[in-house]
Amino acid sequence: MSAAAKAKASGGGRRGGAKDPTEVLRSDKRRRDMDDSDDAELDGDMKEIVSLLRQIKDKAHKDGQKKTEQTLSSVATDIQTIVQDTKGKFEKERQNFLKALSKTSKECEGLLKNEYTKFQATHDKFCKEKAAHIQTFKGMSNELAATFSSYKHICLEVSFSVCSLCC
Repeated sequence: MSAAAKAKASGGGRRGGAKDPTEVLRSDKRRRDMDDSDDAELDGDMKEIVSLLRQIKDKAHKDGQKKTEQTLSSVATDIQTIVQDTKGKFEKERQNFLKALSKTSKECEGLLKNEYTKFQATHDKFCKEKAAHIQTFKGMSNELAATFSSYKHICLEVSFSVCSLCC
């Protein structure tokens, strides 16, 4: 804006009467100084506003980071709780399984002992019966050998008797 236009806008035109040109220049200079100081003040205010906006932005960013960290921490805590609960359940199930396995193992061991006892009794009975049969067979074998020897001897005697009768 020109100095004359400013003077006219501020009422320094013909309405108030004729003014001295030096006075107009001083008044114009004062206006420019005021405008410059207003511009400087406005510029400073703008810089302060920008600075405050940056601070707000930084704080919002930090708050966002804090919120993210809190969320991550909360999720991590939840996950740790779930893992601990799962470990507890797993350990409990493992203990129950071990108890059942131990019980089943003892039952199987008892049944195996019973079956072994039955097998041992049957084996002992078999061995006794086998020994008795072998003894009986040996006795029969000896008897058969004696009978066969006697038969052979009788056959020889009969042969000699028949031969002596014939010849």
